Amino acid sequence: MSSHYAVRRCIRLSPLLKSFGQRRCISVLRPTIDDEETADRFVSGLSKCEREYLAEALSHVIDQKNGNQELTTKLLATEAVYAGVPFLGFGFLDNTIMLCAGEYIDVTLGSALGISTLAAAAMGNLISDVAGIGTAGTVEAKVKWLLGRSTVLTPKQRDTPRAHRWVFMGRCVSICLGCILGMWPLFLLTSDEDEEDKKKEEVES
Repeated sequence: MSSHYAVRRCIRLSPLLKSFGQRRCISVLRPTIDDEETADRFVSGLSKCEREYLAEALSHVIDQKNGNQELTTKLLATEAVYAGVPFLGFGFLDNTIMLCAGEYIDVTLGSALGISTLAAAAMGNLISDVAGIGTAGTVEAKVKWLLGRSTVLTPKQRDTPRAHRWVFMGRCVSICLGCILGMWPLFLLTSDEDEEDKKKEEVES
């Protein structure tokens, strides 16, 4: 067995369980956890019950450490950014896919079956919504990998009304910016339409 697992220690339960008189401990081989892979290996070696105890104890320690931390404007703004970045990607992909799919449907099925432009746009929106379901997990995972975390607040801090307002504003601003950036196909579509109009004018003249 690796020397990292040479020390046996006992992980005490959280004070919540101690208050009920349940003084138990988990006997585990404690590794020197210095990277994510070692942490995964350590946790995978625990039983389901031990993982629950460990998660509860870690949550209690984090809450004790950060629970009294003041919710400053800087901290809330940072949380709003972390919460909003995924919605920036959602808005960008949603509008991009909708415009491209709607234009393609309008040009092909629209002329062949007599579908109106609004109907083509609705079908394009349907396609973008379905694509959004498939890409939601990927976008969130990439953002978490890029930022290194998905939140800077503890669960208790995130449940405060003030934090909710900042997270809501961050998501609203981000999805608006994403939708605006996702309008870039309009520049290509407009240029194509201008070229077609010029060609028609040349033919008529």
